[in-house]
Amino acid sequence: MPEFPCPEKMLRVIKACGMDEGEAYFSSSRVISIEYSGNTCKSKEFSGDSGCGLRVLKGKRIGFSHTNIPGDLKKAAKTAESLSALSPKTGFSFEPAGAKYPKLKTYDSRVSGLPPEKAFSAMEELLEGIGEYAEPTRVSVSFSEAVEKIANTNSLFSECSHTSVSAYAEAKKGKGMGFHIYSAVSFPGSFREFGQEAGKIASLMQAPSTIPTGDYTVKFSQYMLSSLLNFLLFHFDGDNKRRGISRLEKGEKRFSSSFTLAHDPLSSGDMISPFDGDGAPSMPIPLIKEGEVEGFLYDRYVASLEGVDAKGSCQRQDYSSFPSPGITNIAVAPGKGKSGEPDDFLEVFSFHGLHTSDPVSGDFGVEADIAFLHRKGKTTPVTNLLLTGNIFNLFNNILHVGKKQSITGNLVSPDIWFSGVHAIGKPGN
Repeated sequence: MPEFPCPEKMLRVIKACGMDEGEAYFSSSRVISIEYSGNTCKSKEFSGDSGCGLRVLKGKRIGFSHTNIPGDLKKAAKTAESLSALSPKTGFSFEPAGAKYPKLKTYDSRVSGLPPEKAFSAMEELLEGIGEYAEPTRVSVSFSEAVEKIANTNSLFSECSHTSVSAYAEAKKGKGMGFHIYSAVSFPGSFREFGQEAGKIASLMQAPSTIPTGDYTVKFSQYMLSSLLNFLLFHFDGDNKRRGISRLEKGEKRFSSSFTLAHDPLSSGDMISPFDGDGAPSMPIPLIKEGEVEGFLYDRYVASLEGVDAKGSCQRQDYSSFPSPGITNIAVAPGKGKSGEPDDFLEVFSFHGLHTSDPVSGDFGVEADIAFLHRKGKTTPVTNLLLTGNIFNLFNNILHVGKKQSITGNLVSPDIWFSGVHAIGKPGN
């Protein structure tokens, strides 16, 4: 990959072009991935990318451009300047220097250098774990390491190295399917257990039943709960609020009193980071406290457009993406009081179709293909269910919140049981 000068030197290019203020954001990443499918373990694949995103402020108007060619920095700065003329005037300014960044574990040295032997070893463990209960259909492993740096004309400089370990295990037993997903900064204790989990589910789903249409108490797996929360967080996006798309207002009591939610880049999810995309120090941002709307997600630019004093949730996909409000880790507070876990409930492990739902109204409909009905001490695998509802009603009708948090990807949450979820049973195959 081409070598870029340090962000401080990139700023000199911006200053030389006569900008009022400027910011240079550099990111570089490398990935190794291997995949098993069709009874064959494919050879390893390396990929990588690096480049610089430049933001400039000219006459209170902001412009952005990017390049992955070191020799084109001046050209990118000029492009950003020309694009700034198309943006509105704001009170925006870049993040000031001087704040202390929290010390967080964002890097696992075992991932350093992207060792192929460790990736293949992880693959073998996953396949062995699946083989104890079912047959593998598709398995993938990837390791990545990345670095990001931000410098601006307010003398701010921030730098962080990240690693990521992800695995996907998919299994089949007869007509039954199962899967498991892992995503974190560091290695797990064992990859085998992820394969075992996928194999167990496939084995259990060999002869699923259907259930009558009706309203059920439902617990979603952490994977699916994460999807539902991301669907809800559309309404906590500061830009959506500014444009009048969000249906929420601060201080409203719209959710169950047992529900407390925060955007928390300091928690141990896979998107842990000491600073956001503006270079602002990471900190928890309360969104819901005991059912009441507490706040929204802003970056410095969107906050300046709306005229509010807020920041801390600026996100960038990479150097080529314009910074915007975004989500890192999501944290749901543990429940209080007695256990209260229901004996009879529907556990939905997997659904699909949420992307076709309407985030503005909050109405959703998803098809559950892997689920388990727990009733009178018996567990029955079920499938072919259509779950319908409204996301605001769902999180207002919480029956119970568990006391123990677990980490799945970017979600840190206990189990949550929802009451009155409408399920439409469909005839089996």
